[in-house]
Amino acid sequence: MARSIRPDTVSGLPRMLCALAVACLGALPATAQTCDIAPVARPAGFPDQPINIFIPRSTASGSFPLSDEIAKAIRNLKDENGNDLNIEVNLLFKFGGNLEIALEYFSELPPNGYNVVQLNDTYASLLAKSRDQEVFLTPLNIAQITFSQLYIRTDDTRFSDLDSFVAHAAASDTDPLQIAIFGGDDTGRGLEDFLLDKFEETFLIPIDRSSDDPEVPPAVDTADATAPAFAPQAYESGSERYFSLFNDTDSQDGHADALIEQPGDIARLIEGKFLKPIFTLLPEHDVTEALTSRLGPTTSFQTPDRGQCHTYYRFRGFFVQQGLPDDRRQFLEWVFQQAFNSESFQQFNQTHYMDVLYSDTDIIQSYCSNKQAEAFFYDSISHFKECFDAASPDMIQ
Repeated sequence: MARSIRPDTVSGLPRMLCALAVACLGALPATAQTCDIAPVARPAGFPDQPINIFIPRSTASGSFPLSDEIAKAIRNLKDENGNDLNIEVNLLFKFGGNLEIALEYFSELPPNGYNVVQLNDTYASLLAKSRDQEVFLTPLNIAQITFSQLYIRTDDTRFSDLDSFVAHAAASDTDPLQIAIFGGDDTGRGLEDFLLDKFEETFLIPIDRSSDDPEVPPAVDTADATAPAFAPQAYESGSERYFSLFNDTDSQDGHADALIEQPGDIARLIEGKFLKPIFTLLPEHDVTEALTSRLGPTTSFQTPDRGQCHTYYRFRGFFVQQGLPDDRRQFLEWVFQQAFNSESFQQFNQTHYMDVLYSDTDIIQSYCSNKQAEAFFYDSISHFKECFDAASPDMIQ
């Protein structure tokens, strides 16, 4: 059975940092991107029970606040006459096995429109990695499209910007810098790994991958080889990943020197000036003026990709089974789009830095058009396939 879980409490240093950061957030300017959508007739008798939104990640991830916010917006929706729609929403957690538990459970539910699952780019990665994986889900809407940055502590005395970070990493008398990324025992290579590969290519500094892939032998420093300067450290828990930068080097909870993350998931740490970005993991031509205005100027990828790996963007969206009755699917699309349009959800996305990409026409269309959302989703699968093929054709099963 799916489990309902209360949000985790945060103790110790994480609690202190979050409390301070909340005080620093303050009021933010309203920057919204709403979408025109035609009214859709409500199917007779639907829904006559709560809509279930399944979340395949823990409460410590960015998936929970997104689903919680969209659920609040749905509960407050009104019809064109101003009457409450009275749609109830349950949030249910079904996580583990790198989405496999949630996907297997969801595949056995009847396609009746009462069940929605919140998924992210990891789902596209899983589909890309398996030739036999059936695509049985389709997006109702894409709720967030974002990017990753490389972050360091603002009070780190060893380096303060990208140049000093790279110089420190390249020094022959230092251990490899640990970079915290998303991952677990069963997640395999994901977007952060491909972004690290691009970072390595850009600065020609090798990365030690022996810790995240047991089949990769540790790099050896010889006269003909350069010692690795970076080593990824994978954490499945968001809070463990974020706060690994604040742990002691010998902490049992793990320690990292830098973090690859999307800004929205660590907004409070950014606004509280605990972390700062030193590199934006996007092509230079995709870095918008709004991005640099909100997050500050950083370096980005200035040259075209080498090879055939062109995946950069992260996304989260809400999916249903294919084969839903058309009237119910269309009504759910309208419901989730109206929730996306709501003032509360737009404010939520703005505080999570989604608005810095609103000047990108393709991204806006992916938010506002269900057909474009599907195209964005399938393009993501194709991009991941290119990356897996470029890394090793054997990675596709």
